[in-house]
Amino acid sequence: MTTLAEVIARARRMVVPSPSAAAEMGRMAASLVSKTERAAARHPQTRGVLLGGSFAKGTWLSRHVDLDVFVKFDPSTPEEEFEEVGLEIGEEATRGYPAGKMFAQHPYTEATVDGFRVNIVPCYDVRKGEWKSAADRSPFHVGLIEALPDEQKAQIRMLKAFMEAAGVYGAEIRRQGFSGYVAEVLVLKLGGFLQVVEWFARYAVPGEGKVFSLIDPVDEGRDLGTAVSGESLGRMVLACREFLRRPSVAYFTRLPRRVRSPLAGRVVAVVFSHALLSEDTLWGELRRTTKHVVRHLEEEGFKVARSIAASDNLKRSAIILLPEFDELPKLEQRVGPTVDREKDVEAFLKSNSNSSRLVWVDGDARVRMLLPREHTSLDRFLTDLARGRSGHVGASKEIEAGMKKSSAVLRGRALSRAAATLGWLSDGVREIISDEIRTR
Repeated sequence: MTTLAEVIARARRMVVPSPSAAAEMGRMAASLVSKTERAAARHPQTRGVLLGGSFAKGTWLSRHVDLDVFVKFDPSTPEEEFEEVGLEIGEEATRGYPAGKMFAQHPYTEATVDGFRVNIVPCYDVRKGEWKSAADRSPFHVGLIEALPDEQKAQIRMLKAFMEAAGVYGAEIRRQGFSGYVAEVLVLKLGGFLQVVEWFARYAVPGEGKVFSLIDPVDEGRDLGTAVSGESLGRMVLACREFLRRPSVAYFTRLPRRVRSPLAGRVVAVVFSHALLSEDTLWGELRRTTKHVVRHLEEEGFKVARSIAASDNLKRSAIILLPEFDELPKLEQRVGPTVDREKDVEAFLKSNSNSSRLVWVDGDARVRMLLPREHTSLDRFLTDLARGRSGHVGASKEIEAGMKKSSAVLRGRALSRAAATLGWLSDGVREIISDEIRTR
């Protein structure tokens, strides 16, 4: 039987990139920095360029590397000029590569260079604590982690690989997991990979409406845990407990998730097209829309066991549901006020006088009645909801317009045929019927 110490020793060797991979990344990073420096030199507002991200810190993984180039600006630069010039520098530095404008607190340039995603991000050249934009802390983050000894950086790489295999790595809205910097701070704070795993295995929720809290050592007024969802925290806690019980190098590559294939026939998907949106905007809207769709269904009496969103990150998306049941009885029971509340009883009876099928008083002296149910078929109600025939879904203008115009409610063979040609939809269906933690 492989011991915990043996697994960790093997994992440590696995996560450190090879010298050739490091040399290749180093050449690309140097070229990108050089191009950004030349572009920035044309603007008097700039004060230099700094390479950031996991590569600069020495905590990158071969399959997941961040290359961020920060363009420092004079703090007196007006915000509008800061954004405009920052984007102009990013466009020039990435000319010839697929690039686009992304949004955080301020817009920045994201491009794909030789298969790797890179970001050209403007920030103000400020002293610690005198933040003017969210990106101003990043150079201080780089300095903090870059100074760590190589062994601690290897421990960070192990934690990142573990989080990635567990499906909780990445703070983007789509995942709402642990950012690379959170992984770095956890190792910095607790000492090493195993200490972090043991800490999560006995994790206690801090309370006060927070599921996870971690203070930024660069800015004590900033909680790094606000972007982590309860789902990601829970998956991390359970993965850590299971790893300590049954250590395996699989926890650093890709954890097998048990797919409950018999449930596939119960899955329902609302598939639709929509306007092109930035990835963060799209996933924020998809998450919000999914919650509203589930709320509408449950208000009608349909219970939803699980719900997720899926998308090609371009112009097609889906709300995927695993309902407990598909049909409701033709009659539903309404519970009214107690008989001592005369006016409320009269209003209750009057509002339903034309449709009630039976009225009575129960053992608690409450007035009750049976009424015909407006919606008995989940599929038909979903179709009406998506097409705008049952009120507003509660989505953004772009998503709601797309649903009204193009939505289709699919299940069974129709959903299987669509998933066979749309990889992103197939992944979504597989996800909703898969255990989120490793099961025997």
